[in-house]
Amino acid sequence: MSTSFKKPRRNFRQKITIDSESDDETKEDFENVNNENENSPQMVSNEQTKKSKKKKKEKDALGMHRSSSVLSFNEDEEGEALKIKKSSHSKRIAKQLKMASKLAKEEEERVQKSYKSPPRKASPVHREESLEDRDEEIRRLREEFQTMNGDDLEENESEEETEGGNQLKKMIKKGEIPDATMIHMIRKKRQQARDYGDFIPLDDTERVENSKSRLVRDDDNDKSDDDENERIDFSVNTQARDRIKIQNEFLAAEHGSENEDSDQEREWEEQQIKKGVSLGSEQPDGGSSAAAPTSSDQYNGFQDTTILEKKTFTAFPSLTQTGGSTVINMELIRKRLQDRLNSMDEVHRSHTRDRDSLVSDIDDTEKSIETCQEKVAGLEARYRFFQEMRGYVRDLVDCLSEKVPDINSLEQRMTNLWKTQARKFLSRRQQDVRDQCQEYMTSTANVDLTSPEAVEKQRRTAEREARRSRRRRAREMKDIVGHHDGLSSDDEENQSEIAKYNVEKESILSGQERVFEDVVEDFSEVDSVRERFEDWKQTYKDTYQDAYIGLCLPKLLNPYIRLSLINWNPLEADCMDFEDTKWFDTLVFYGFKLQETIAKDDDDIRLLPSIVEKVVLPKLSVIAESVWDPLSTTQTSRLVNVISKLGRDYPCIQANNKATQHLLNVIVRRIRKTLEDDVFMPLYPKSVLENRSSNASVFFHRQLWVCIKLLGNILSWHGILSNQMLRSLSLDGLLNRYIILGLCNSGVNKETIQKCQSIISTFPKEWFEDLEDDKTMPQLENLGRFLVSVARTLYSEGQQNKRDFDKKDSRDFIKQISKMLVNIHAMEYAVNLPM
Repeated sequence: MSTSFKKPRRNFRQKITIDSESDDETKEDFENVNNENENSPQMVSNEQTKKSKKKKKEKDALGMHRSSSVLSFNEDEEGEALKIKKSSHSKRIAKQLKMASKLAKEEEERVQKSYKSPPRKASPVHREESLEDRDEEIRRLREEFQTMNGDDLEENESEEETEGGNQLKKMIKKGEIPDATMIHMIRKKRQQARDYGDFIPLDDTERVENSKSRLVRDDDNDKSDDDENERIDFSVNTQARDRIKIQNEFLAAEHGSENEDSDQEREWEEQQIKKGVSLGSEQPDGGSSAAAPTSSDQYNGFQDTTILEKKTFTAFPSLTQTGGSTVINMELIRKRLQDRLNSMDEVHRSHTRDRDSLVSDIDDTEKSIETCQEKVAGLEARYRFFQEMRGYVRDLVDCLSEKVPDINSLEQRMTNLWKTQARKFLSRRQQDVRDQCQEYMTSTANVDLTSPEAVEKQRRTAEREARRSRRRRAREMKDIVGHHDGLSSDDEENQSEIAKYNVEKESILSGQERVFEDVVEDFSEVDSVRERFEDWKQTYKDTYQDAYIGLCLPKLLNPYIRLSLINWNPLEADCMDFEDTKWFDTLVFYGFKLQETIAKDDDDIRLLPSIVEKVVLPKLSVIAESVWDPLSTTQTSRLVNVISKLGRDYPCIQANNKATQHLLNVIVRRIRKTLEDDVFMPLYPKSVLENRSSNASVFFHRQLWVCIKLLGNILSWHGILSNQMLRSLSLDGLLNRYIILGLCNSGVNKETIQKCQSIISTFPKEWFEDLEDDKTMPQLENLGRFLVSVARTLYSEGQQNKRDFDKKDSRDFIKQISKMLVNIHAMEYAVNLPM
């Protein structure tokens, strides 16, 4: 079915022609029209229309010439008739539509017959004649247009519509449709006739004159639809101004709708003309052009038939037309169909591949869904575990944040208790040395024994001697041989001081037990914390490693370990080794199972070393700085043993470790402080020292043995402190500064030989293994020369003594001195000894 193309219904305004009859009548009529147009710009009142028709009849009766569609005003004429008529353009369109409707019916009948009968070959002769007639008519119109002048246009202005209409009627009767060129020429002639006419221009002609368009239309130059308040005022006279005003208002009412619809109207007109032209040129039977349909429905029906034929030729290029007949080449059709089939097969294969891919994706998705459903339970348990773990860690951190200040307070109280005790022993020893030095070097004749200072000094002396007597009886009971005064440490306390110390210590230990008494077991014991994190490691090891729990645990466990080590003091005799504590047993196998291979990169391997580094070493540093007494052989040996064991068992105890470096620096500073504050060597005349039983001689030898004991304590750090540091402390700071001076003043006797043997026995053998030549270390040159002088003195005394026993003793002492020189690698001195 063909789709009808209907012309849209338009509400055309009628143009108004004004004939001059009288100014008053004209003004009255236009005022009435103008009042009606203000209320309804698109309609003219019935009363005004009746008046216009009446005037039109009177004008026709008098034989007056009808005015053109364009308004013109002559100021010299007084009476002008106002007439309203339809525009010539609307009349032409109506005539064309009427004729086209008639032709369309005929064409519809002809097309229906053509479908039933076989197509006829168009007559080329008739077609050429039709074309020649059309060309001849167009040529004649052009010549007529070119020969026309301005006067002819003015005279024939009223006849142009009739002539154009006659030409159009002739062409339609012949079955021809005027082309765009002819329409354009007719319009151009009419426009030129208007341009040469004697009328007042109503619009701005400047744009018309400057326009480059081939066709100048009335609507293009019409500015009457502008703002009504901005009208052109011609001030020739009052009547002319009134007529111009009436004209502008009328044109505004007329062109207001024409300008809106003129473009669509022309477009529709051109489409209808093109349809008629194409219809006349595509008639298959070559018949007369007068039967060409112009109706929308009939034309579209014929056009659908033509389109159907074109689609057939496009789909099957093997079909060709020869003189109106269709020739079918079956081979080409078959090939075309085969190509089409191949193309469809390829599309089918593509769709099959897409289907297979989708099926595979569906299978994978179903498997993924099943896998995810299987993991739901595990993921749920995993999520619940981590939620609980997060809550536990938060609570644990909050708990420790509350308890750490209490732990610090208890730890500081215990450290202060030890410091107080150590300072008391140190102060008492130093005071005893000062008291003895003053007593043996000054005369007591002029001293007031009743003064408070004297009384206090007597009390201190009595207590000191009482302590020495108790230690002497204890050695006798233990049958200790080879002891010398000065080798024991005066660290005894009376019962009142011991009781006071124990009360404070018990208070601290009771506070230690109360720290976590208000905390549940999950947060108060190292075992509970270990179980939580160990469960995490065994269940979700990957996340355990990603969270670096092995590196965080030492810091997390730090408060628990510090609390358990509050009473740990390796300087005390009954101190328990920290490896025997409960927390150590809990953490020693943390994170590992039997018959399980331990990875080298597992951070839990470094758990205990990290705890030793972050907890044990700092505590030892505090003890060594404030509690340790370098003059005490027992304390020194215990501290050396603990540090040596840590260095053997834990790789963190090394020279590059900051905690280890800090501990060793503390030890060195403490030894230097002892050398400066606690070492004292009195100088007495030989006459005083020869009386071995005198108090001055006893005090002198006691202080010399104290220095020898301190030398041994310092050299016990061999293997921990560097050799350079040990030589500086022991040889330069003590041996050559104090001990050699005391040996030189003590005289030559058997006790002197014992002192020299004790000194040389403290030297590490490693010091002399790498020595070259026959010389000893520079720091031992003074000792070597002193031994040579002692040997010579013994030899000379032995020669003077006539008893064989004394000579034998002298030779034995010289042999011992020779061995001592060999031990310190002083070969040059040993060779030159007198025998």
